[in-house]
Amino acid sequence: MKITAKELAEKLNLSPAAVSIALNGRHGVSTETRKRVLEAAEKYGYDFTRISEKKRTTGTVYFCIYKKHGAVVGDTPFFTQVSDGIAAGCKKAEFRLKITYLYEDSELEREIEEIQFSDCVGMILLGTEMTSEDYMHFAHLPFPVILLDTSMEGVACDCVLMDNVLGAFQAVSHLIKHTRSQPGYLHSFYPISNFNERQDGFYRALRTHGMSTSGSIVHRLPPSVDGACSDMLELLRAGTPTASAYFADNDWIAIGAVKAFRQMGYRIPEDVSVVGFDDIPFCTVIEPALTTIRVPKQSMGEVAVSRLMTRLEQPGAPLVKIRLGTELIRRRSVIAKV
Repeated sequence: MKITAKELAEKLNLSPAAVSIALNGRHGVSTETRKRVLEAAEKYGYDFTRISEKKRTTGTVYFCIYKKHGAVVGDTPFFTQVSDGIAAGCKKAEFRLKITYLYEDSELEREIEEIQFSDCVGMILLGTEMTSEDYMHFAHLPFPVILLDTSMEGVACDCVLMDNVLGAFQAVSHLIKHTRSQPGYLHSFYPISNFNERQDGFYRALRTHGMSTSGSIVHRLPPSVDGACSDMLELLRAGTPTASAYFADNDWIAIGAVKAFRQMGYRIPEDVSVVGFDDIPFCTVIEPALTTIRVPKQSMGEVAVSRLMTRLEQPGAPLVKIRLGTELIRRRSVIAKV
């Protein structure tokens, strides 16, 4: 019976990642370690045809959803549309697709190892909730990894994400133009990179329109409808000062805040105008329909697969960060004031 790479790692007292890197001829181990692994593989009868099969651009693409606090990433319309784009891209490229959730727990290393020794030829990693420290678990995989919906300083990885700064700038500029007032900010209290970039866009818009960055009322709310509604109700009942217009980090926060304002007797948009971000389907269901920033969710998935194909065909190609543009969708939650 031929030895597996995992068994070879145990015999040599090396990590599975080091053995995989050595067998696949990738950077990340010393010349001495590579030689030791290859000699042992030959000695114990490792099936080298598995490597040649792995190097062909056929096999399974893993779409991995990394969940940390779980408040942002889940079975949402955003996830569904991104998944549809990845599925369409894989079908066109004749890749098989497997979708899996990875959690920040004691099983993470084992689950990554199982993927590593599967027929995986490349990974698309939804890193919405990730930090650069979290990514280190994936840094030495022997196949390409495309990071989706985020980018991180110091991480050597191709990234595909939306232009959060531009989207927030568009939304806030729209509020300022139509309400002729300093907008407030419904800011998520979860510190993920997307929300941090939208914060940057918010304050850039204020400066561009000659407004003080310290003059806006900011409420920090959970990025969910129920959480945002509950916390906003507490603020309103406590008599917390409010603005006449708000930009929200995402549509869930915007919808929750709108529910709270309406419960307290505010009229939307006559008393308070609100703009969200993402353009989820619920934006057209609530009353009034929510003005928001549309994100090309399906295109993000398709572009991620396309970039993975390029990386497989050209392993030495320069790393890229691809930002897809956004679009302001005007609905009835913002009113023009004279």
